Amino acid sequence: MKKIYKSVICGALVLAGVFSCTNLDEHVYSSLMSANYYTKKSDVVKAVFRPFEHFFESVQRYVPMEELCADVFMTPQMDSYGWWDGGKWSDWHRHNWQDISGDLVESHIGDFWNNSYQGIAQCNLVLDDIQRLDHSKFPDISETEWNAFEAQLRTMRAYAYFKLFNMYRNCQLITSSSTTENEKVERKKQVSPDVMYDFIESELLDCINLLPSKIGNAGPGTHQGEFTKAAAATILVRLYLNTEVWMGYPAYDKCLAMCDRILDGEFGNYQLAENWWEPFDWNNETCTEVIFGYPASFGTTSWHMQNNYRTIYGRGLPYNSQSYLEITQDGSRNPRWHLSPSFDNRSPRRPFNAAPYNYKLGCPTQKFEKYPGDLRYMQYKNLTNNTREGMFFLEGYIIDKDGKKAKAHAGYDLYLLDQVGGFMAGAPTGTITDASRAESTLFNGDMNSGLYCVKYPFYPYAGGYFMEPDFTDMRLTEIVYSKAECLYRDGQVSAAGALLNSVRKRNYTSFGSGVAYVGSNSGTVQLDDQEFLDEWMREFIFEGRRRDDLIRWDRFEEAWWDKPADADKHNRIYPLRQSTLELNPYLIQNPGYPTLAN
Repeated sequence: MKKIYKSVICGALVLAGVFSCTNLDEHVYSSLMSANYYTKKSDVVKAVFRPFEHFFESVQRYVPMEELCADVFMTPQMDSYGWWDGGKWSDWHRHNWQDISGDLVESHIGDFWNNSYQGIAQCNLVLDDIQRLDHSKFPDISETEWNAFEAQLRTMRAYAYFKLFNMYRNCQLITSSSTTENEKVERKKQVSPDVMYDFIESELLDCINLLPSKIGNAGPGTHQGEFTKAAAATILVRLYLNTEVWMGYPAYDKCLAMCDRILDGEFGNYQLAENWWEPFDWNNETCTEVIFGYPASFGTTSWHMQNNYRTIYGRGLPYNSQSYLEITQDGSRNPRWHLSPSFDNRSPRRPFNAAPYNYKLGCPTQKFEKYPGDLRYMQYKNLTNNTREGMFFLEGYIIDKDGKKAKAHAGYDLYLLDQVGGFMAGAPTGTITDASRAESTLFNGDMNSGLYCVKYPFYPYAGGYFMEPDFTDMRLTEIVYSKAECLYRDGQVSAAGALLNSVRKRNYTSFGSGVAYVGSNSGTVQLDDQEFLDEWMREFIFEGRRRDDLIRWDRFEEAWWDKPADADKHNRIYPLRQSTLELNPYLIQNPGYPTLAN
């Protein structure tokens, strides 16, 4: 399992002193690597794929930037024990990131800029080195393979620029490892969005011709973690889908054409999985729906599922749920990713007749409950050591196999609620215990506050499948939904509904007319703007794209739970942090944010 990943990581460890994520000395790299490292084909392979590990690690920076500023997740202060941190988590939720020297911007929002350019530097270093090598000394590497190696790095670099462009819009464009070249003033300055957009597009279009197509009818298998033609095309789909809101002119025709090329099998055979959970399961490298994923395995690297601050899903589990999951050997849990509440505290939660919030955005459980029989909207449970059901920790106690209830840090029994407040021991009856925390806000939570989404399974530690899922970065469903959106925006609502139904039918116990959209399956559900945005959420919850979808549908500035409406739209791109501006005086701050004092 994951053979290529393990061989690449072994090589990466050899290179660690040179290819550090925080120490990228081009001179040391060039002299050491060129003269002493490259002696055989496997050395080239290891060098090419070393930057991929850096970008895998960076998902724990990118996903929060997409999700914590959006409407589906929140990080409340839980009793007095954690997640206050000077209020930065509430600031993220409320779009308060004007302080460019504060911890939120310096340690999180601004860190993604530096982290991305470190990865880009790694790509540039290896690209330059490959071009300097005497190819005749590697007779077992064909010219087609050399081109494909370069295309892997160029695609990863373009993908990094795509993410930078998405987050900051005005970015530097650096394509060389030469210190002399990069010290030029024009390299220290940001390029215009037009220049960066054209670079990303042209690089990916060229690399599609050089990258390999997927081979066979199975999943990526041992090629998981490599870019294929379809992966590069998927990045272009994302670029074209968002072009109108990013650049001011539409590119839905290009998006539609690229979707069709992928769906028609031009780049290899990809098929929708039969079950919703397959793209995220322990053996998802065998899933025919996966287009690109970062290989992971317990004991090697699994950045998305670790139990520390450099993680995503590892902090998406309730406090003290480790006994229920049978993962006590990996320590207790410190949850950050709570679902935004669907119910207020003015009266107790159902079945005690609580009134739901009426926000159009957020309230994710209301969106899942809208259609009966959703196989995802069930209590998460490990059925065996490598099978599960459900995708949520829903309302109620967390009880392990011995009948013991999970307890909060303060000693009360945990009883999860779709509300936020000082319930504590009163949670089972919907009673506020701490009157000072009766209002539903991010500052007034307890350890019962908010439900949880478990996108990737946490199988028992002892079964051999713990933390085995690869991180699925691209899957065929995204192409189907992107095509559907292009058709919808062109007025072809029924055709869009039919496409969405082709995926949605696997998510429900009974996919009858009252669940299906008009367009197929005798559907009677009308597809409109709100429903389309809700469906993006249901299908792609916790996959690091909610911010993009809200912005594209012109909804990012709206009010939702514990977030007032934004005054303007400058928050659609993030600021550069103060330390970055101080290090490079040629950088210009993004509009609407403070810059350095003269």
